[in-house]
Amino acid sequence: MIKSIKKLKNFGIFKNYTNNLTQDFGKYNLIYGWNGTGKSTLSTLFSSLEKKTPHLKFIGSEFLIETHDGNFIDEKTILNHNLNIQVFNQKFIQDNIDWDNSVKSILLVAKERIEDIKKLDALKVELKQKEDKAKSDKKALEKLEADQSKFMTDSARHIKTGLQSIDTSDTYYLNYDKRKLDSFIQKNKEKIEEKSSILDKQKIIEHTNAAKSDKLAAIRFSKTDIDAEYYKKAAARLLDLLKTTAISKTIKRLTENGDIQAWIQSGLNIHKSHDSENCEFCGSKISEARLNEIENHFSEEFKIFKTRLESANEWLENQLIPQASFPLPSNLYKEFIDIYKNALDENKIATENINKQIKQWQNSLNLKINNSFRSDITIAEIDSDSISSLNSTFKNIEEILNKHDKKTDNFSSETKKSKEALELHYAANEMISFDYKKKENTIIAEKDSSKKISEKINELSGNIKLLEQSLSNESIGAEKFNESLHKFIGRSELCLKFNKQRKGYEIIRNNDGAHDGNLSEGEKTAIAFIYFITKLEENNNKINETIIVVDDPVSSFDSNHLFHSYSFLKNKCLNAKQLFVLTHNFTYYKLVRDWFYGTNKNRLRSTPKKDPISFFYKIDTSPILPRTSVLTNADKSLTDYNSEYHYIFERLYFYKEKATLDRDEAFLTANLARKLVESFFTFKFPKGRSDISTLMESGLKNCIITTPETKEKIYRFINKYSHSDVIEVNEEAAENLAGESHSVIGDIFKWIEEIDKVHYSEMVEVASAQ
Repeated sequence: MIKSIKKLKNFGIFKNYTNNLTQDFGKYNLIYGWNGTGKSTLSTLFSSLEKKTPHLKFIGSEFLIETHDGNFIDEKTILNHNLNIQVFNQKFIQDNIDWDNSVKSILLVAKERIEDIKKLDALKVELKQKEDKAKSDKKALEKLEADQSKFMTDSARHIKTGLQSIDTSDTYYLNYDKRKLDSFIQKNKEKIEEKSSILDKQKIIEHTNAAKSDKLAAIRFSKTDIDAEYYKKAAARLLDLLKTTAISKTIKRLTENGDIQAWIQSGLNIHKSHDSENCEFCGSKISEARLNEIENHFSEEFKIFKTRLESANEWLENQLIPQASFPLPSNLYKEFIDIYKNALDENKIATENINKQIKQWQNSLNLKINNSFRSDITIAEIDSDSISSLNSTFKNIEEILNKHDKKTDNFSSETKKSKEALELHYAANEMISFDYKKKENTIIAEKDSSKKISEKINELSGNIKLLEQSLSNESIGAEKFNESLHKFIGRSELCLKFNKQRKGYEIIRNNDGAHDGNLSEGEKTAIAFIYFITKLEENNNKINETIIVVDDPVSSFDSNHLFHSYSFLKNKCLNAKQLFVLTHNFTYYKLVRDWFYGTNKNRLRSTPKKDPISFFYKIDTSPILPRTSVLTNADKSLTDYNSEYHYIFERLYFYKEKATLDRDEAFLTANLARKLVESFFTFKFPKGRSDISTLMESGLKNCIITTPETKEKIYRFINKYSHSDVIEVNEEAAENLAGESHSVIGDIFKWIEEIDKVHYSEMVEVASAQ
């Protein structure tokens, strides 16, 4: 049901209505308003809901309607609501009845086709279930899609934050959004699902450095490997030298003591260089035999062999591998520096390892040099794994430097790869955390399910339409209408007959002749209202599932038909899902009001006590131009009085008792004053009811307090400010009205009291009580 009208902006006379204090609507709702206050405008709003389209007359207007299930309907979402609303107003009459030609047909179901009706009802129940399921699924799908959309927006923002700081000149990442992320996901679905796409901390740092660096110069490094065969041959030559000894007549003690041998050989050279005949150490003469013995020990061959050993030692010194000269780490891109430093460290270790083995060769050679007659000294070949390891470090260094050069040569594409790797990392991380694939599959499944339900709904709707067409009959509609019309107007001279050529009903008088468009206004109103009520049951529509809006169904009725209209409304619409009645006729208002009041009283008397379901409202209009209206709760003058006259008397008496009146109140009193004078004098002097001037002249008879001058002042006031063709709104007129109104109201009440004191006293007592 409709709970409330929250807003009406620029909607006809409702310029800026907001529902701040007006009570919510119930099952039964009665709205009172004089002609021109906005009743038709409100019914137009309901008609827009019925047609599910904004009214062309109010394009650009705004409205907001709340339903009891917590949903809202506005000018933008009016197509999507599921309210079943039927509205009776002038627009309904214009759309359905051409008084000069025909009345649109009504399709009612023949009650004797019980089985088909049951089948139709079952189909409608199933359709309702499917529609409810579709609605529920739609909400669930919208929730899933909203969550996914929010996730995509948030993820895109996270990725943008992570990447835009790397390179602020890259507009792709600077303006990264949900659309770009979605495109990236579609292109990289398989990669995103791989755990390897998520980088560790070190890789993130490397790619970040790679993505945001400036272009550096290329290095162009080429490695030189160590030849393992070369060192193998060197080891063989050295080993052969260590196994070789010099041929000489050796002195055992010198051979056994290398240090003595070296000392004697040095001393021999010293004595020869000084031509010493005596020993420089002990001073004794050196015998010829001893000198020959020592020289034989250090023969020429021995000297040559010693020279070979010393040359070998020099060669070994040159075989030590110097630490290679590589480019400085600072010349490389940041992402390569750490691994490059590691590679340099590994190269240094591998170099030192080989040099250590060469130094072991040197140590063995020194032993041979110190004692050339030893043949037991040996060496091992340089470990082949050590040489491979060193060559591997050269290769690793070369590869790193080649990567550096490759990035320089392809700077844009290489930095792009790093950015894409980071984008993939961030996207994959977000997708896995959100469980994106599972939720996307759920959305796909929901869409597939919704599609199937939609197809089933279309199938059911088609079957229902075909069955309704087979069940519906224009003649039944005419019969039911004629039965209601004859009861309503109390005679059977008017009836509807279906014309197949015109595909509608003709209005026939006295069951003879062609369509009769010459109808009284009362007949037209009766036909239109009964046609609306009959049409409510068209196509097996259920009254208890329908929101019914009735706008002034009594405009042209006399008092007899007014009661018929009320009775007909109550009888047909009692079980409506929700009922709105709008009227300007106080008598009709009172009839409907008492019906609604009785409903509330019965609920209050029940056990347990039930809340009221009937509520009363009025439309208030500002008298200042341009006029504006608001919908408010009905006050006691509407809910407690039994006639419009009581209401007008009480309102005007209230203004009489005020010390001063503002402009708004002054304008309103002019209209009230005329209605009060017309009502009172029409009742007191029925002969002059067609002319207010004659009525007022009749009222002067036998009056002493009220003079002709007073009567003329009242007459001029009510004619000028409430009944002129053009109402003056200039400042002077407004000030005159405000000044005159209070005085004139007092004169009117003095006049009524002078004519009928008993009536006046009782009316004042009632008004004072209110």
